[in-house]
Amino acid sequence: MATSLARQWWDIYVRVPESMSDATSAYLSGLGSSAVVFHEQAILTPQHEPCIETWPQSAEWTVLQGALPLDDSLPRHVAALQQWLHTCAWETPGVQLYCRPLRDVDYLTQWQQFFQPLCLEERLMIRPPWHTSPVPSHMACLTLNPGPAFGTGTHPSTHLCLLLLLQCAAHYRGCRLLDIGCGSGILSLAALQLGWQSAVGVDIDAQAIAVATHNAELNGLQDRVQFFHGSWNIVTGQFPYITANVYLGPLVEMLQPVTRHLAPGGTILLSGLLASQETAMRTAVQKAGLAVQTRREEEGWVALAVQRASAEEPGASHV
Repeated sequence: MATSLARQWWDIYVRVPESMSDATSAYLSGLGSSAVVFHEQAILTPQHEPCIETWPQSAEWTVLQGALPLDDSLPRHVAALQQWLHTCAWETPGVQLYCRPLRDVDYLTQWQQFFQPLCLEERLMIRPPWHTSPVPSHMACLTLNPGPAFGTGTHPSTHLCLLLLLQCAAHYRGCRLLDIGCGSGILSLAALQLGWQSAVGVDIDAQAIAVATHNAELNGLQDRVQFFHGSWNIVTGQFPYITANVYLGPLVEMLQPVTRHLAPGGTILLSGLLASQETAMRTAVQKAGLAVQTRREEEGWVALAVQRASAEEPGASHV
């Protein structure tokens, strides 16, 4: 994604609990941040240089660094971010917001050096457009330009989803997939490269939809996938496989109603969960008449693959 560096920018720093980091990143991107950098186990030290310090005792907190252009919209965007943080984290002490003129424009494109090709189980390669080395013939390949949208496959929540897609790809070959909170389109497009027939992705972030649509075109998949701006409830029809890589609150809220879009025998993949939130998620799974079939954990994050519970064991969790 090209970024104009001739204009002036402001650094936007937000310190939030790790469980809110993905949603905060998406909100910053929606305001127009050209990139969002995650500083894990960090604290904010306003008026100091640097203003971010690593702090191991802050393991459950993340500082996000974004950049917004210095124009007439800046005060409005900062006020909107303040209101959003107040609404989403009003009961969470320690949330911080700090803004200052941007001092290092290289940061705006710095994220690209961290996005290297990712190989999963020698079956799927995910790589950025600027990496053009030959792909082994036995591997599927997805070219991905994430821009400011969440999803490059390196975050544990996305990585877990990709591993679960690989695990069941043969069973769902030729099927449709619904991707809730599609971000960069990584899960929809990876599924297509692994053998799913078609996919529908939805996201409340309009910029994510633009990025996902561009990624579909990069891979020649634009005729097999549709991306829509809005909530999951704009979707019609049933799907044998549904992915929802968001976070606990929306997952619990949507789980029961979203099952009406689940085809008989189908699977819902739930991700974006901290291990500490798993019990709450399993309670919601049981209330929705579903059962956990597969569980994976990585670096304190958990993903669950769930199906409708059998008639003999209503609401039972198998894993």
